[in-house]
Amino acid sequence: MKIKTIREIAKTPETYNLHIKHNHNYVANGVVVSNCHGLKAEKLSSLMTKELAHIPIRWALTGTVPKEPHEIVNLTISIGEVFHKLATAELQDKGILSHCAVNILQLFDAREFSSYSTEYDYLVSNEARLEFVSRLIIQAAESGNVLVLVGRKETGKLLESMIDGSVFLSGATASKVRRDHYDEVADSHHKVIIATSGIAAVGIDVPRINHLFLIESGKSFVRTIQSIGRALRTSFDKNSATIWDICSSCRYSKKHLTNRKKYYKEHEFPFTLEKVLWQK
Repeated sequence: MKIKTIREIAKTPETYNLHIKHNHNYVANGVVVSNCHGLKAEKLSSLMTKELAHIPIRWALTGTVPKEPHEIVNLTISIGEVFHKLATAELQDKGILSHCAVNILQLFDAREFSSYSTEYDYLVSNEARLEFVSRLIIQAAESGNVLVLVGRKETGKLLESMIDGSVFLSGATASKVRRDHYDEVADSHHKVIIATSGIAAVGIDVPRINHLFLIESGKSFVRTIQSIGRALRTSFDKNSATIWDICSSCRYSKKHLTNRKKYYKEHEFPFTLEKVLWQK
């Protein structure tokens, strides 16, 4: 930013420092974008290429650079080329992120479906199946705090009804209530939070999550890695976490798992696969 004029003031007038509480970062003639993978959204992309097109200094951060070519092009146009990367494994080795292990539990479902939507409907709404999953969650909670990510409100509500003491959070939950439950994890040891991926897969900072359950989480690279990031925060009594990838032997679920296993390998997340006969 160029200095246009310098004028000496005889008497210093009363001045004010306007800022956001606990935040004293200032950006002049620049823009900083957090979680820039979200720039694929039309509104944000429009802001960067239209309303903010004149801003010369641009910084953007993300834990997951998208893989889709059109998303990469969009980021390049909006922000610029990627100039520095830090691998998750490097941050884990430095103690900045927790280590993790992924336990893939592929539940055997002897059913066939004509489409992904009908298959998914069954996998996330069948009460007997969710009852089995709820027992896994309850068992995990005996050794630490648990975050369960689901794709639908109905799934979350069913799991909440099956797990005593658990809480279900969604977009309909007031932000203060959500924050209060996240904050409780700091002093809890067996808390179970069930949340929709839309509000909890990205951006929340809850360090003392010991177990993360992904329920039929699909094939999205960004969603998968961002979700796991919820469990990679470190705390005074935590430097590792367990990821539980709950999926099915059904056609589409199996196909999506193939994608997720590639992501786990790329990020050097050790994983095991166990095929489970859950039905009696």
